[in-house]
Amino acid sequence: MGMGIGNKERVVVTKRVYSTISGFFGWGFLGLSLTGIQPIDAAEVGKWNLEASVQRVLEVAPEVRGMEAEVKAREGALRQAGIWPNPSIALRADNALGKEDDSGGYAMTQLTLSQPLPLLRLPAQIKAAQARLTGALETGRYKRLLLEFETARVFHDLQLAREKFDITQQRLRAAVELVGKDSKNRGADPLVRYLTPLERLRLRILRETAQQSVATAEGKLSEAVAKFRVFLALAPDTNPEPMALTPAREPASLAKLQEILNKHPALIAAQREYDAATAEMDAARARRFNDPELILFQERAYLNNHRQNVTGLGIAVPLPFWNQNSGAIQEAQAQIPKAQAQLAVQQRDLENALRQSYIHLNHLIEQAARFRSGLLEPAQTAYDLTRRGFVAGEVNVLALIDANNTHFDARERYLELLRDAWFEVASLRLATGISLRDTPAEKKDEKKGEKKP
Repeated sequence: MGMGIGNKERVVVTKRVYSTISGFFGWGFLGLSLTGIQPIDAAEVGKWNLEASVQRVLEVAPEVRGMEAEVKAREGALRQAGIWPNPSIALRADNALGKEDDSGGYAMTQLTLSQPLPLLRLPAQIKAAQARLTGALETGRYKRLLLEFETARVFHDLQLAREKFDITQQRLRAAVELVGKDSKNRGADPLVRYLTPLERLRLRILRETAQQSVATAEGKLSEAVAKFRVFLALAPDTNPEPMALTPAREPASLAKLQEILNKHPALIAAQREYDAATAEMDAARARRFNDPELILFQERAYLNNHRQNVTGLGIAVPLPFWNQNSGAIQEAQAQIPKAQAQLAVQQRDLENALRQSYIHLNHLIEQAARFRSGLLEPAQTAYDLTRRGFVAGEVNVLALIDANNTHFDARERYLELLRDAWFEVASLRLATGISLRDTPAEKKDEKKGEKKP
């Protein structure tokens, strides 16, 4: 086995694993091609950050097109809600005039134009349609937040997989430096001290364990890369390189976040649904009576021994003897407490999610800081001292192996804490209804980077 897998070999392995996984996700690329979305070429992208990943997802995700279609449908419903019903025209021809003057034959005797007057129901219909349009817009905002949240999880998983793979390669190189690349090449050891057969055997086990860690990390990296490609509709030959994981910054105060919560798109959408239900009840009550009709008519009559035109104006009012729209009113009334309950549930769930994410995020930030100062940095120092002591013959191989494992395991655990913290940052953004594009401070911190442990 070699000292590690270089960039060239990594690309080859990644392509090989992708060819297997693409069998499961190939239909996704077919769907993208059918909808006219072009995959990004590998040469167009440098290192990915979360902002660029979210922007790409919002450009290619089919969910966005579904949101836009829903908004257009609501716009059409609003336009239709404010339109008056069409007038109607009626013509009548008979032989009444011919009988009056003994001329015989048929002639047009009446022209009637009637116009329904939706004066009671139209304002309520417009109010309901406006509320549903606003709700559709806010629901679209919330679904975009969900896409941002899913993108963050995919992106941070890729960050962790990439950095864990790099750590396992470093772990393998460190083991190779101790025991050599191959058991047959015993003269390649850089150590000046003599190794007993048992020490050499234990170091070879250490090296083989490191090689297995590389293989495992490489598989997880290939899976993360494949998932990232499919989610962002990237070309199959794209080898995305994410920005390095950095510590998450502390969030704003809980009180300030709770103030922002009132502007959450999911909450506003639920409020607009309640407004629409109230307006629908008003419209149902207005429809207890059919629209009154204004009637304009002109008749030809035989008056004073002459055929003359008679013009008149009338109004028709329906009588609600049997149908008073009581069933529709009852249905509309029942929708109001239902919408109120949904609003209360949404408020409760968002507040609960906000508190949990806030508490967990602060805990993870504190835990990562203590882990770095209390375990990661001491483990690094102990590892360096133990290696030097082993080369000088002052430390036995068991102490070296223990220091080696503690050091590299601590580095991987620290990265997991950073990834988990960024997961909670994404959860907190979702719970408060804040888009990634509304938090430039977080984006700046993520791009800034940190010295790798």
